[in-house]
Amino acid sequence: MNPPDTTLPVAVKARLWRGLPWLVLTVGVALSGVVYLENRENLEAQQSAIFQSEVRKAVEMIEARMGTYLQILRATGGLLKTQPQVSREQFHKFIDQQGVGTDHTGIQGVGFARLIRPQELQAHIASVRREGVADYTIRPGGERPLYSSIVYIAPALGRNLRAIGYDMYAEPVRRLAMQRAADTGEMSLSGKVRLVQETGQDEQAGFLVYAPLYREGMPLTGVEERRAHLVGWVYAPFRMNDFLTGIYGERAGNLLIDIYDGTDATPANLMHTEQATWRDPKDKPSAIYETVQTLHQMGHTWTLHMRASDLMLSRIDTRLPALLGLGGVLMSLVLALLIQVLVTRRERAIAMAIKMNDALVQERAKLSAIIAGTHAGTWEWNVQTGETTYNAHWAQLIGYGLSELEPTSIETWTDRTHPDDLKTSRALLQQHFDGQLEYYECEARMRHKDGHWIWVLDRGQLASRTPDGKPLMMCGTRLDITHHKQLEESYKHGAHHDQLTGLPNRTLLADRLEHSLLVAQRNHEALALMFMDIDGFKLVNDTHGHDAGDLVLQTMARRIQRCIRASDTLARIGGDEFVVLLPDVTDEHHAWVLAEKIGAIAREPIPLAEGATARVSLSIGIALYPEHGQDAATLTEHADQAMYKVKKGGKNAAEIYHEDGAADLAA
Repeated sequence: MNPPDTTLPVAVKARLWRGLPWLVLTVGVALSGVVYLENRENLEAQQSAIFQSEVRKAVEMIEARMGTYLQILRATGGLLKTQPQVSREQFHKFIDQQGVGTDHTGIQGVGFARLIRPQELQAHIASVRREGVADYTIRPGGERPLYSSIVYIAPALGRNLRAIGYDMYAEPVRRLAMQRAADTGEMSLSGKVRLVQETGQDEQAGFLVYAPLYREGMPLTGVEERRAHLVGWVYAPFRMNDFLTGIYGERAGNLLIDIYDGTDATPANLMHTEQATWRDPKDKPSAIYETVQTLHQMGHTWTLHMRASDLMLSRIDTRLPALLGLGGVLMSLVLALLIQVLVTRRERAIAMAIKMNDALVQERAKLSAIIAGTHAGTWEWNVQTGETTYNAHWAQLIGYGLSELEPTSIETWTDRTHPDDLKTSRALLQQHFDGQLEYYECEARMRHKDGHWIWVLDRGQLASRTPDGKPLMMCGTRLDITHHKQLEESYKHGAHHDQLTGLPNRTLLADRLEHSLLVAQRNHEALALMFMDIDGFKLVNDTHGHDAGDLVLQTMARRIQRCIRASDTLARIGGDEFVVLLPDVTDEHHAWVLAEKIGAIAREPIPLAEGATARVSLSIGIALYPEHGQDAATLTEHADQAMYKVKKGGKNAAEIYHEDGAADLAA
């Protein structure tokens, strides 16, 4: 018996061959759909990352601008504190020198509102009128337990003149912020108000910032003492739209931002909008391109509703997923047709192969054009062998022609990367290889051909693995972000340093003092804090002008800096007040010797313009940890008390804090 014949009939084989192109086309289209969906998800992830970055930057820029204006208020408070008898002309000149109205856009002005008790009211009005403000009065009228009045405001132009004599304490929203500032001793932000400067045309929502001013030398340890010794408030009014003008720079238009007063996003609380009609932010927000941020500032809250604009989203070419999907479909179709040709005739197969090659070249050209349009460097890395391929723009980012770097490998990359950033890069790569990160992203410094460092942003993703699961091929891009990093550093420096002298400001000093105390406590070491006030500084300003005063402050900063160690900190915390933080001092004698050295160099004449000379000195108060205080607040207070004891005792000397001396000062 013969075995059964299992050979397929010729007709059946022919049908199978004819069905092969359709099978290939179906599988190819399905795979192209998968590629399209994955790239679409990646695109949305990139847009989301850009949006979140823009949101962070927008909040940082608002905080940075507010920080700049707070420095102006602190400087004005320092002026009024160190010079109790400031004339109207001196006040206006000082504010003009701060650049209010010219260099600093968005701030309406800076003023001083005096606190007036009922029994002082008539004498106060008469005093201001004698200064030349003939029609001066306090408005609104009526009897109240307490009054306040705007006596100074600069620039003294246009709508600002409408504010003179206005009692802000009589208005509930303003009074709440003024009382908070007075009771806490800190700056306070008001709620939404209509500024008295408004004229009825082009009106904007307004807000104010208040800084309390107390009688000099009075104890301010509690609310009752602060209220008893309150003199008034240095304040700044703002029109919200003007405040935001130009704040985003190159990022303008990336976000649509609505700002609400408080936590309730209602039309009544809306202070700024960038849309034609009001829209409730709780109305179906997009998780990717819309967010609500809460910004807490000086005891008050703003709610920021942010949405991505079409301009921001257009920064990523949204055509790429469609092009890749379409390219996959086209390639599948070409492959199916090629198989069809092979099934039918060899000649047609050859012709179709040529067409397919042309199509592939065109698709590659399209992809290359897309990459070139982003100004990105590209790289392909064989993780196992180290073989790495770069495009020309990758080399141009660090100043080379691609031929200068050949033969290329991963060492071409690592040898030019900053060692600290290389450690970060390797850690992030390992996390990506282990599946902890979906993709690799790292900011790093690269050595340019000219010798300087540039910042780059590398992004990449693993494309394949070896059969045993090890990472194999990885591809990615590189962008130059040097300008962005420089702007970021500039914002950070400006928020922590004095503009005139370049020294650390009060904020940075407080941070370093807290850190030094932790180190001293852990290592059982001592540290010293020196408070210094320039004797005769007001006379220099009155005699030679504020430019001369600025020169004295800058010269004094340089002289003190020469006397201290690199590990010490010199900060300017007020008009003519400096503080030196000395970690790791040995004893009181060490601090005393340094104080005498600083005092001696401070007394040396300071040359001014046109042959003039300024002669000033320093009153220095010293407090040591742990003898005179276990925390920053106590050390600061005791060093300040020791300095004022020197002031009362004749100036031009140094004094170490003692309990009996503090008692004498308080009496």
